[in-house]
Amino acid sequence: MTGSARLVLLVRCAACGQEFDTGIRMDRRNFARATFASNYHRCSHCGCQGTYHKEEYLPRDAPPHGRDAIRRDRDVASRDESRPDQT
Repeated sequence: MTGSARLVLLVRCAACGQEFDTGIRMDRRNFARATFASNYHRCSHCGCQGTYHKEEYLPRDAPPHGRDAIRRDRDVASRDESRPDQT
């Protein structure tokens, strides 16, 4: 069932050029039908807010949900907490 696969929608910041997650999740069928016009998103890298249209969205397969995905998230958080502050 490829039509129901979940997507994560990214965009590329016009200011810094980095891809970032818009927070939008949807299935492929709805993305194909959707009309995105003048959506605002703030870049998580540089903080610049930009307007994005459908052709600028970069659909990616959503990461798997479940116990393994949660475990990976916890492992990353544990590693980050164990690092000394570098300020």
